[in-house]
Order: sequence, then C-alpha cells, then structure tokens
Amino acid sequence: MVKAQIPVSPIGFVSVIFAAVGIHQLLSKQFPHGRPVDLAPSNRHSGPPMDPTNVSLRLSNGKLTKIYERVEEEGSPGLMVGPETLIFDSNGIMYTLTEQSKLVSITDFKQKRDDDASIMTAKVTEVADLGIGRSIGGKFDSGSCLYFADILKGLCRICLDRTPKPVVELVASRFQLEDGSWSDVTYADDVDIGPRTGHVYFSDATDVKLDRDLKTGKWDIWYPSKLEGIRGLKSGRLLRYKPETGEVDLIASGALFANGVAVDAQESFVVFTSTFEGKVMKYHLTGEKEGQLETILTDFPGFLDGIDCSFDSSLCFVAMPAPATPELKALFAIRPAILSRLIRTILMLLPRGLAPDAKPYGGVAIVHRGDEFSKPSVKQIYQDPTGIDISVITGVTEGPDGKLYLGSLHNDFIGVLDYQ
Repeated sequence: MVKAQIPVSPIGFVSVIFAAVGIHQLLSKQFPHGRPVDLAPSNRHSGPPMDPTNVSLRLSNGKLTKIYERVEEEGSPGLMVGPETLIFDSNGIMYTLTEQSKLVSITDFKQKRDDDASIMTAKVTEVADLGIGRSIGGKFDSGSCLYFADILKGLCRICLDRTPKPVVELVASRFQLEDGSWSDVTYADDVDIGPRTGHVYFSDATDVKLDRDLKTGKWDIWYPSKLEGIRGLKSGRLLRYKPETGEVDLIASGALFANGVAVDAQESFVVFTSTFEGKVMKYHLTGEKEGQLETILTDFPGFLDGIDCSFDSSLCFVAMPAPATPELKALFAIRPAILSRLIRTILMLLPRGLAPDAKPYGGVAIVHRGDEFSKPSVKQIYQDPTGIDISVITGVTEGPDGKLYLGSLHNDFIGVLDYQ
C-alpha cells in the first residue's frame, strides 16, 4: 500500500518559520524572566525511564516508616507543615524548617499503634520564628549556630545559645563578582558546612525571583523552578561563605536549577544537584583536580533535589521529587529550534494555575560517589512510583542512626528509610 503524502511548499514552510520567529520575538519582549534558550542534548535529562514495577518505598515493603506530629490538643493546628529537609545538631536532636518559616525540634518518638511499627508520632516544638520568607535547607556548625537558606532573604544564621533569645542574622543576600560588580542571591536553596574549614557551601538555584501566589497568599516556591525548567537558561550557582572573613565567592555556575549541596568528611569536594539536567556535579576543593567541576552521575529516573553524603562510607543519597517527564524532554527536542522556543515562551506566559504539575512520585537514589578503586554509580533506587505512601521527596539526610530521613515541601510527615 502506498502512503499518501501531503505536499509541503518550501515557501509555505519558510513562511511558518518566519511567523514563529516574529511571534517569539514579540512575546519575549513582554516576558519578565528572559527568553527560553536552546539546550544541547548533553544538558538535557538523559536518565533511564522510571520503572513502575519498583515499589520499594511503599510501607508494605517494610523499609519505610512515617513520623507524624503528635498534637496534644485535638483540633489545634500542627507545626510540622512542609518539612523540606531534616537537620541534626551535634547532640543528635532533629529539627526542620516549616512552611510557616518556623524552626521546630522533633523529639519524643512513640509508636502510634502497638501492632504497626511503620507509623510513629513525635512531639514538635517551636524553637524560633525565622521571620518573613521561606526557609528550606540548613546545617548546624560545630557549635549551636544554624546556617539556613531562605529563598526570599538569602543565606541566614541563627545561634540557639544567644541570650536573651536567638536572633536571625542575614549573612549574605548578594556578593561581589571577580569583575567588581555585585550579584544578588536570588533563590537560596540548600546548605552544607565543611567539617575542616567551617566554610558554608550553599546553592543559588535560579535567577527567577520568588513571589506570592495571590490565590493562597503563600510564597510560591515551585513556580520559579517550573520557569527555570521550561526556560533552560541554566542560571543556578554554587556559592561559598567564609565565616572568618565574611566573604562570599562563586564556586560553580551553569546548573539548570542548582539544588542540593553536600560536602565529604575530608572536605575534599562538594557535590550539588542540577535538578532538570538530572545530574550530580562535583567540585574539587583539594587534590590534583582542585578547582575543577565535573559531572559524576546522570543515571536517574527522576528530577533531582536534595543530596547528602555519608561521613562513614562512600555513599551519597539523592532525593527525587518527581519522575523525569518525556514531555519536557520532547519540548527541547522540537525542531526547528525556534518552534521549541516559541512553545516554551507561551508556556512561560500561562497563568501559574495552568503551569504543569509534577506527577505523584517519591524516590531516593543510593549512589557511590566514586573513589580510587571504582567509578561513581547509582547503586539502588527506592521509590513509590505513584506517590501512594510518600511523594515529592525534596530532602534526604543521613541520621545519627544511619537511616535516611526524608523531607518534603508538600507533606505533613517525615519519611524514614532503613535502606540497610
């Protein structure tokens, strides 16, 4: 059988391209976040597809425990809303930063029912009000000072031993570049602290500024990430703050939403995630490769968020809040490239209520970060492929007990993965 073919006039094709270029230029002039750009195939998410049969992070598999807030007075509002990342102090006490920009402690764990060890409750206590903004990632130094990333304010610090009460200090909201100009910290995201120098490494995810969702009145922390993912500009950066001098310097740039940050036990390197590229990046702080940046891992079925590295092994742990969608990959692959940019420009102009939402999913990757004997590799993927028991995992922290504590911007509970 001969397939019918529709004749295409070269003049008509050229007219379509010129029309697309004209519309793209017109729309781009009205857009506050800049124009969408092309992404080379090497800068697009290239991991394997999500395996829907892998349900290893379901409660039924016995590896996951969920910790809910134990509210003493029935009907009273809870404090543990949107616990993005779990943080431990030097005494092993667990804290988190909530949607209401509160620092809370999580203690006194109890099994909710005698016949079900997978559901726990805990006492949640407000430690400090962190003020206007949305605080997410944080890390305690060797003392009692918590450095935390506030999307609105920048890198902040609060020392819990200060009297008469702890006060939030703004550490860095902008920094000076090598050419002498100043650059704002637009979207502070995650924090880790070098155990050797005490330097604070933190990510500035994107140059898209945070604003409020007028319908809910809440800070819409998801919308800038969606715009960055569609735009493809790779404006994410890794920064370093030196407490001894008060200086902030730029370590690395060019991430497609710079997210989780983690330092190794010797502070020989710092790793961070590039969310929409699906990459773990490694910046060498010492050794033969000092000052070099390299991609060490790309084999992930989802977009990447928080990361933590064990001080007791060669393992790191990566949070995956959403599966990598083929639709986003297809957007960047449309040819000619001007059509891709036009479609993405239109998507960026849509009301935020029409912006695409991530599919329900929760995943954690156990990875080997590489050493002199072996290359970096993804060892195991734990996931709930449809988000039935846990979804939108944005933070992963190795606890003093060796278990992984899973935070989320969406959940009102903490996940605990006993991967060992």
